[in-house]
Amino acid sequence: MNVLNRVGSSVLLILLLVVGAGCSMGSPFAAKPYKETQFLMDTIIEITAYGNGNEAGVKAAFAEFRRINELTNRFDESSQVSKINQAAGKEKMQVDPDVITMLKLARSRSEQLNGALDVSVGALTELWSVGHKGEFVPSDSEIKALLPLVNFELIEIDDKANTVFLLKPGMRIDLGAVAKGYADRKAIDALKAHGIKSALVNAGGDVRIIGKRPDGQPWRIGVQDPRDSEGIAAKLALADWDVLETSGDYQRFFIKDGVRYSHIIDPHTGYQPRGVASVTIVAKAENNVDILSTAIFVLGVEKGQELLKQYPGTEAIFITTDGKKIITPGLEGKVEL
Repeated sequence: MNVLNRVGSSVLLILLLVVGAGCSMGSPFAAKPYKETQFLMDTIIEITAYGNGNEAGVKAAFAEFRRINELTNRFDESSQVSKINQAAGKEKMQVDPDVITMLKLARSRSEQLNGALDVSVGALTELWSVGHKGEFVPSDSEIKALLPLVNFELIEIDDKANTVFLLKPGMRIDLGAVAKGYADRKAIDALKAHGIKSALVNAGGDVRIIGKRPDGQPWRIGVQDPRDSEGIAAKLALADWDVLETSGDYQRFFIKDGVRYSHIIDPHTGYQPRGVASVTIVAKAENNVDILSTAIFVLGVEKGQELLKQYPGTEAIFITTDGKKIITPGLEGKVEL
């Protein structure tokens, strides 16, 4: 059976579902939330905020998502990422400081993880274009021809002049793994600037919270079953963490001849990682674990668990392609599978 799954076709494609806190919010004295949902950055984004100024705060938060999307959307020829790509091997491009910050974050992750995450993978993601080319599977030769263009060390970043230069013609950067989480963080900053002390931002797999719910209970999150768009594979309360990030093979994918091809590409091979269907991590925002779930998805269960030891206080839920659920020790007794 051939199946093509595109983000945005249904609200059920949201990677994470907010579930009830277990306490009634029906009291007439309960705070009333302002909630808004938009489709941005190739995913469904939902923001819920409580307190005075909550509507203005949510509007400002969405403005940050739109701003970061306009900078990084590689499908928009006028975006700064597109202009960087168009100038590959030719000239430096001056960009917004936020683009520099994202690229420096990505480079730091690449150095830490031996290239398991590499934003210079853009030539390969452009070749595959999962969700945009139907059931297209490139040939081995097409993939091998582009692998020499994937090397984060060939991205020249000047954070004083705010310029970026791709050293090889044909190189492409793809900030898809970075931009959503970064925009999520900026959205939280916007909400806090409006005095919001209770909020949740759910950007299709990247969740950040401010404080607790108005009833004093922690926000509870349901992690979607990667093989059932209406099912929840795990539930946990964000009592000890304020960041939850998920990467999976079920947001943008197609199935051809019984093989699933997702939008996540291993920079070393040019192909999709196998064995893991989704990885969810939880952490404190100050631990700076942005875009870690994508790298762990590429690395797999064993290497991913080993990597997490470098990030104390960060825990993970792995769901394998055969349905097995694996949690790290810090989640024992704190997650309902």
